[in-house]
Amino acid sequence: MNLDLVAVFLIGFLGGFSHCIGMCGGFVLTYTLKVQENDPVKYHSKWQTLQPHLLYNFGRIFTYTILGEIFGLLGGTIGLILAMRNFQGALQLFAGIVMILMGIELSGWIPFFSRDTFPGLKGFKRLITDLFNRVNRKNVFGLGLVLGFLPCGLVYVAGAKAAATQSFYGGMLTMLVFSLGTLPAMVLTGVTAHLISARLRHHLYRLASWMVILLGVLTVLRGIDGLGWLRIYWLV
Repeated sequence: MNLDLVAVFLIGFLGGFSHCIGMCGGFVLTYTLKVQENDPVKYHSKWQTLQPHLLYNFGRIFTYTILGEIFGLLGGTIGLILAMRNFQGALQLFAGIVMILMGIELSGWIPFFSRDTFPGLKGFKRLITDLFNRVNRKNVFGLGLVLGFLPCGLVYVAGAKAAATQSFYGGMLTMLVFSLGTLPAMVLTGVTAHLISARLRHHLYRLASWMVILLGVLTVLRGIDGLGWLRIYWLV
């Protein structure tokens, strides 16, 4: 579990400075400008500068943590329903394969998934637009809650790992660690986005995709060990 959590955190951290800035940096800059427009402050202290970014990200982390609990419970419930002796190993094997495929997708080598295939995404976009128009320092936490449900490849990876734990607390911890890994990048984006070049984001994104593949391989090995196909004693 320790190796897995370290890998999950690194995926969040590296992905935060690459994927998240590229995909969600526009959201961060938009709500920053909207907050200043809808809820102006004459003199900005350090706290007033950080407040909307912290609240937004705490909302996002809360959503991810709840999703982790749900994923963990679903994994455990399916295991109980199927009553399979080696279900945990089978689930980890499946989740690991999904992670490897997502890592390849994130690297840009082979496009397995399309963002246009998600049903109801247009309606969700309209909701987000309405929230942005009304965002201020008091309700930016709610914006983070909602945006936490946006389709995201890295979230799918963490969610698959959370389901593989088959545990309420394991799923919660997995998604919490992942979201905390993304926190530094998302907070810094609001005040220093101009310092992170597109070239650096590309390299970090590629590194994050390799971390996703590595976590997938580790999870597959755990599944193989759990199924009894091959004993891997060095896994912790």
